[in-house]
Amino acid sequence: MGLLKRMSNLLSANLNDLIDQCEDPEKLLRQAVRDMETALGQLMDGAARAIAHQKLLARQLNDQHQAIAQRVRTAELALARGDEAAARRELRRKIEHTQLADALTQQTTSAEELSERLRSQVAAMRLKLAEARRRLAEISARNRAAVARRKFVAALPTEASGGDAINAFQRICAKVEQSEAETEALLELLGVGDCDETFDIDIEEELRAMREAAGHVTP
Repeated sequence: MGLLKRMSNLLSANLNDLIDQCEDPEKLLRQAVRDMETALGQLMDGAARAIAHQKLLARQLNDQHQAIAQRVRTAELALARGDEAAARRELRRKIEHTQLADALTQQTTSAEELSERLRSQVAAMRLKLAEARRRLAEISARNRAAVARRKFVAALPTEASGGDAINAFQRICAKVEQSEAETEALLELLGVGDCDETFDIDIEEELRAMREAAGHVTP
């Protein structure tokens, strides 16, 4: 009774509803698959025993039918040779075999019905197990993808660290610009880049000195 009740619960379970109500669908489905595999194994053992019993009853019933036919033939032979007492004995035994055959017929019918019911339950459980395995594979794949996404997102810089990186980049750019400005100032102080202007000043000073020496001082 426990097995049949458990089988009934598993077969009537709606996997979609169970998954929607569970916080950890993958864990639920793994347990459901294990339960179904266990129940299916037990059910198949029970079905095998029931089918074997049905076949045994069928053989016993067939033996009784053959015995009935044999008693009839023996009674006919006894009657043919005029031995009515022997014929009556065979007919009494025929009645015993007939009663036993009737009982075996009822048992065989019940065994056949049970075997068919168990066969149907085995087929239904196999379909349910296949569905559970398929859903488990889907949810496991989705969970692995979700974990991979979480790891990827966790590896990305946060908003704060992103701001720090931008600030650091801006500071580097500022330092480069400051270094360039300092270099330009130094070159300017050294006169690099203003050679022509410097040469003109030198020429004018030398020309002024020559004029003073010649007595042509210009204001």
